[in-house]
Amino acid sequence: MLPIILLALQAATPAAPVAAPPAPAPAPVAAPAPWAIRERADAASGVATTSASAIARDGSSRLTVKCDRAAESIVSVQFIAKQPLQTASDTGEFADKQVSMRFNGGPAITDNWQFRATAAYIASSTPVTALTVQLAKAKAITVETTTAGNFAFSATFDGPATSAPIVQVLTACGYKLGEVPPPPPAEKPKK
Repeated sequence: MLPIILLALQAATPAAPVAAPPAPAPAPVAAPAPWAIRERADAASGVATTSASAIARDGSSRLTVKCDRAAESIVSVQFIAKQPLQTASDTGEFADKQVSMRFNGGPAITDNWQFRATAAYIASSTPVTALTVQLAKAKAITVETTTAGNFAFSATFDGPATSAPIVQVLTACGYKLGEVPPPPPAEKPKK
């Protein structure tokens, strides 16, 4: 008899409110598609940027071809790692050092790049022209340099499916694939 009374009392008692399920966690931000074109504009500095990039197969770094447009248009090839590649000297300067790029397992194209901690870049028009020609047709790109601790660092990237993203970045700065751009006009002396 007691169990029946307990059941009757339970039925008469209002049920405690059920807490709403927690909100789902926000979806992780998806990495941009490899070699997708990205446009940015900085109103404060007046610099407009067009870039295309890919993440290394092991996730260790990003390889970018970038056009910065301001008073002068500059195309650069950039490499950004998750670990320090160079440390600043006592004066805060970063020394240039060699970076090699191999395309489809071929011979290395080596040049001195500028470094800033985890980033390396080259913007001289002749090497950038040579690199972008190879990037536009490469299926595999390997970047080799050393870390700040002087250990070998290598990262391999998948190349773009077509030359289109590289050509689009170059075109945004007035460059043509395979052609070294003319130097900017010299400033006229002030009278």
